[in-house]
Amino acid sequence: MAIVQNPITGRSSGQFANAIFQTLLGKNVLRSKPLSIQNPRTLGQLTQRARFALIVQFLRAFLSIIRIGFKLKAIGQNAFNACISYNVSKSISGTYPDYSIDFAKIMIAQGALLKAGHAHMDENVPQAVSIGIDENCLMIDPEYNDLAYGLFYNLTKNSFMTSMGINKRSDWGVNVVPELWEVGDVVHGWVFYTSPDGSKVSDSVYAGSTTLIGG
Repeated sequence: MAIVQNPITGRSSGQFANAIFQTLLGKNVLRSKPLSIQNPRTLGQLTQRARFALIVQFLRAFLSIIRIGFKLKAIGQNAFNACISYNVSKSISGTYPDYSIDFAKIMIAQGALLKAGHAHMDENVPQAVSIGIDENCLMIDPEYNDLAYGLFYNLTKNSFMTSMGINKRSDWGVNVVPELWEVGDVVHGWVFYTSPDGSKVSDSVYAGSTTLIGG
């Protein structure tokens, strides 16, 4: 807004093109005309909003582990937003409005550290759920001390558990001990590593899914 001593309209109020003249506290002022704010519902916008809402709803529960997994990718943004930015374009399948999460493509960590070898869900019972990892036999000694992080998502109950750096790479896997998971529940798993000081992070690896069996 600008103060106008001699409005070109010759008066102290009125409108000219996109400018509005008026008298405010005894002074002539010029302000821009407010833009018309619209919220068009084009297919492109609806598509993007639906994809964004779906991925945010899924990932927001895992914020604590995402802050570790995506911290090195958080350039000019926070770790969660960096994770959302990647997964909204890579981890959703289907067409509008029938979208679904492609669990195999979900990434909860990204980095240059050596990632896990072949990770797989073990034959799990509700009392102990684990991811086994067939590591690369060519690992050098320092890598055995990398910390392992696991995410276990119970699709049936829409609940999750994490293993936050309790295990090392040399343990060849991660595990959790649920309290309320039951036989027949379907559980998906992911695992990644960080260096002991947290300065390096690996890509996460999807370990697949398992249906919990009786003990």
